Amino acid sequence: MNIEFIKQIPPSILSRLKAIDLDVPSVHAHKAINELLQRSVLLGGKRLRPLLTYLFADFYDLPLEKVDICAKSIEMVHAASLAHDDVIDEATIRRGTPSINIQASNKKAVLAGDYLLAAVIGDLCRVGDLRLVEEMAQVIELLSAGEWLQSDLVLSRAYSEENLNEIALKKTASVMSWCAVSPALMKGLSKELVEYSRQFGQNLGVAFQLLDDTLDFSGDGRKDGLLDLKNGQINAVLFEWLKLHPEIKKKFHEGEDIVPLFNEEGLEKALSIVQERAKVHLNKCREILEILISELGGTVDPAILEKKSRPLQFILKYLENRRY
Repeated sequence: MNIEFIKQIPPSILSRLKAIDLDVPSVHAHKAINELLQRSVLLGGKRLRPLLTYLFADFYDLPLEKVDICAKSIEMVHAASLAHDDVIDEATIRRGTPSINIQASNKKAVLAGDYLLAAVIGDLCRVGDLRLVEEMAQVIELLSAGEWLQSDLVLSRAYSEENLNEIALKKTASVMSWCAVSPALMKGLSKELVEYSRQFGQNLGVAFQLLDDTLDFSGDGRKDGLLDLKNGQINAVLFEWLKLHPEIKKKFHEGEDIVPLFNEEGLEKALSIVQERAKVHLNKCREILEILISELGGTVDPAILEKKSRPLQFILKYLENRRY
């Protein structure tokens, strides 16, 4: 996170993020599993998901310590999905270090991911709120379904705007939704406000994925250039680019490798289309925040809600202008 970003976050939340404990204790003393996770999928990362969880807890006037388990759980589920993805994608590098499957093996990477998921469900069960367990089970289900669909599309090449959006909703938006929904559930908000929270997370997740797709084509980006292209996956930008090149799209659908077919003609237009689509979702997030402020204004001073919404508003602006 850059300095300007950090300035927007309340110090109490920053200290909470710094202190978050991602160790995976075990009554069976599986120290080796925890050590593998700590030096791979739980190493580094932006902690955006815990940050969003704490920001929504603050927005809903919920003590931050109440959502420690929610913030930890979503980061661990995300890490589990990374462990499984590294096996599926035959990855070799994750965040500048050897990926978990390279450090151990495919078998141990899968088992470590499963171990994380089991630890999360156990932790949430001990909270004693079945709604949280049900919500997290849905997140895990959607992550699996999204990965399955993505794998199918790599083989079938039957890409469409609809199924790319479905992947984003299942793989990215489901996780972002938890960050907004779990504090709303713990606060005991109405079903209507919980649903607005979910819609915020869904729109944020889709926007995040769309903008993340554009970073593959950023000349000064920090991601590996054209990573999805090299992996044979068509992301939102590549999909729009193919639409601009029907003759290349036809060759791709007939089975030709996309890498030698790709060129940068029309790339800027494809990037612009995806960026504009992401802005629609970010603006929807802004609308939902205004609705939440209005609905909660009967019990909380709207001026306080407006102030507490500023870090969330800044994140939306930050993502909209993000280029790395």
